[in-house]
Amino acid sequence: MDHKFRQNLLLIAFGVCLFAALFNLTAVMGFLRGIFKVLLPVIAGGILALFLNVPVTGIRKRLERLFSRRKKAPSGKLIQILSFIIAMTAVLLVLSLVVILLVPQLVRSVQSIYEQLKIKIPEWIEFLDNPDLEEAWLNKLISNINLDKVMTSISSSIEKLLTQTVGILSVTANFLVTAFFAIIFCVYMTFEKERLTSQTKALVRAYLKPSWSDSILRFSNMFSKTFASFLTGQCVEAVILGVLMFLAFTLFKLPYGSLVGVLTAVLAIIPFIGSYISGAASLLLTFLFDPSAVLRCLLVYASVQFVENQFIYPRVVGSSVGLSPLYTLMAALIGGKLFGIPGILFFIPLTAVAVEL
Repeated sequence: MDHKFRQNLLLIAFGVCLFAALFNLTAVMGFLRGIFKVLLPVIAGGILALFLNVPVTGIRKRLERLFSRRKKAPSGKLIQILSFIIAMTAVLLVLSLVVILLVPQLVRSVQSIYEQLKIKIPEWIEFLDNPDLEEAWLNKLISNINLDKVMTSISSSIEKLLTQTVGILSVTANFLVTAFFAIIFCVYMTFEKERLTSQTKALVRAYLKPSWSDSILRFSNMFSKTFASFLTGQCVEAVILGVLMFLAFTLFKLPYGSLVGVLTAVLAIIPFIGSYISGAASLLLTFLFDPSAVLRCLLVYASVQFVENQFIYPRVVGSSVGLSPLYTLMAALIGGKLFGIPGILFFIPLTAVAVEL
């Protein structure tokens, strides 16, 4: 089939589909939602592979340099497998470190709450047994209670609870199935990256004009490199922020300094949003340990985050993708407003590519 004929055929098909879609928007949106639901494991696997590709590629390059000095170097497939195993091991080690630090602290907090309740419950019972307590007030309160309404309310609450429990179990099962297949697709895409890339390039060149296909492939190549630089810069910034938070908590004698530092570093991978999550966790842990130190914790955490947002993040992440601090903040704010966390993660490298183009 002639190349120009294929292009014209593609344009005609696109025009017909667009015309039909404009007159059946409701059906089209329902169809697209169904397609998205079916392809969700593939999409999630692709996003995971995109993130995992950065450390895997970096490790692979270092292994290739290391093995190049030997006379008998392992095959590229074996190096790819080793790179994937090392990257996954590093991720699991970081998650294990968070769990090792977090679980004992949570256990201590629960034990502390239990000890406080053991002290407070007898005091509450003693207060209720106080003969000076207004019996008339208690009798009036009891007389106003309608047992039929109470039983109806309890029955309705139990039904809602059972319905919500079934819904939660269904959502959890769907999530686990989606996550399982997403991981499978992620592993496949990581190992077959070169083949998938070459097939996609051939498909784009076959059905698009040379000028269009060259522009799309150039944009994709630039985005891949920029995203890798962005993710690397984000990890560097996360480590810096975690160390600063640990030092600040230690300096001001706040509890759980090491745990807060690790949590902050892990959650800082999510730009801007991660700081709120780690901040809430830090305040909760501090409150459980020493309620009087909550205000001090808030001031210290907010001060470190202010310094990081204004001076460290725009320079570390912005310089890694070639953006000025102003463009970096604007891209993060606009992307977050439009698409939430994924928007923040993808808008910064997209803006960098757009500026470079």
